[in-house]
Amino acid sequence: MWQGKRIYLIGAGKSGLAAARWLLGQGAQVCLNDKKAAGDFKEEEQAELAALAKKGLALELGADADPVGWDAGLVVSSPGVPLDQPILQEARRRDIPVTNEIELGWQISQARIVGITGSNGKTTTTSLIGKIMADAGFTPFVGGNIGKPFIEAAPEMKENDWAVLELSSFQLAGLLSLRTRIAIFLNLTPDHLDWHKTFDNYTAAKWNIARFQGQDDWLILNYDDQLLRLEGEKRLEKGEAYLESRPAVGGPKILWFSQEEEPEAGLYIDREDWIVHRGGAGRGGKDARIMPAGIFSVPGRHNRENLLAALGAGLALGISPYSLRQSISAFEGVEHRMEHVGEHEGVLYVNDSKATNPASAIKALDSYDRPILLIAGGDGKDASFDKLAEKVAEKAKTAVLIGRDRGKVEEALLGQGFSDIRMTDTLEEAVAVCQSLARPGDMILLSPACASLDMFSNFEERGKVFKESVKSLISNQQR
Repeated sequence: MWQGKRIYLIGAGKSGLAAARWLLGQGAQVCLNDKKAAGDFKEEEQAELAALAKKGLALELGADADPVGWDAGLVVSSPGVPLDQPILQEARRRDIPVTNEIELGWQISQARIVGITGSNGKTTTTSLIGKIMADAGFTPFVGGNIGKPFIEAAPEMKENDWAVLELSSFQLAGLLSLRTRIAIFLNLTPDHLDWHKTFDNYTAAKWNIARFQGQDDWLILNYDDQLLRLEGEKRLEKGEAYLESRPAVGGPKILWFSQEEEPEAGLYIDREDWIVHRGGAGRGGKDARIMPAGIFSVPGRHNRENLLAALGAGLALGISPYSLRQSISAFEGVEHRMEHVGEHEGVLYVNDSKATNPASAIKALDSYDRPILLIAGGDGKDASFDKLAEKVAEKAKTAVLIGRDRGKVEEALLGQGFSDIRMTDTLEEAVAVCQSLARPGDMILLSPACASLDMFSNFEERGKVFKESVKSLISNQQR
């Protein structure tokens, strides 16, 4: 399949290098492009690029991509490159497929995919499903938009292997054939509009998660999200999907989850705070209690959404309620997502660096009843901060702003009459300002509502800087 095929890779990051290694080993002709010049790479990266070049890799470093000029038969682009780039549009006009490393990993492995998307909550849900499956005896690969790139594991995976993939809108936009055996769509709010240009484009990219599903597959949807409910019900009406036990009509089985209502088929929380599974039409809508919702220790109403979605995946996989309860009760959350860093002199420090959009930060603010000193700001991705400002005015006592778009956040806050705003140039300085203002019973919350790339290499680095700053301040106070 790959022997002699001319493949053009855009982006020499971890996934690009992994793809180049594997494709060269399969006899493909490969060109790797990156805007960074050779001297801008780390020493170990330069060494690997040189080694791959000796094996036949063509390198275009410090240059704009030109797959058409290289006569590519396939373009595999980094998720950070918008698909409306003129050179990629020209490639598609010439019938050159343009995709990404997620699709390439699927084509290599044909592994069984559990795909998780949504504007918020993907990382927690992905991690929780990975734990549920591992505890039940599966050996899933867990990654995608978090952790290890799928392409690094795909060459060792077979058709019966499982991959649990967090899938961003960037990755979903470039899919050509990837089939999710279980697709989870958590929620939908405007995000990444600087990349997708319109909310309709963003929405269309997200729905690619279910594009290639068949009648043996599962689509797990948030019944409380009006946009997802509307689309799911449309698919049922058109015969493109069916509820759990309804006779097959073509599309995937739909399993809803809800905190507010009792859907016809799926999971909900009853008045006694128990999670209940209601069977579909073919099972007469019978209810079965699964577990008390309270055994899930991760705070926040939105995390109950993530819990219900993960349980839906577990049920679709045939995992027993007993095993599900054991996994849920032992889950402690994920790094950089409402992560409790510590408490000192009555002040709680929480790292929510993964909150890269306003909706996610709003959910974090709603998860605590303590007075909050909020650290926010960064690359706003053309998002509106108006709803965030409303929530800050309701829940926070102080906002300390950082990053490129801190002025936009400040403008929205002032528009809500919220004036206790401080501006700082660094995250370390923001932590120090918050610490000086905090009183026993308060919480210092890093929930930026923005991407991190204006100041950091990724949200993980931002979260680590926050944690190091907190630990340093606490250590100095204890001396």
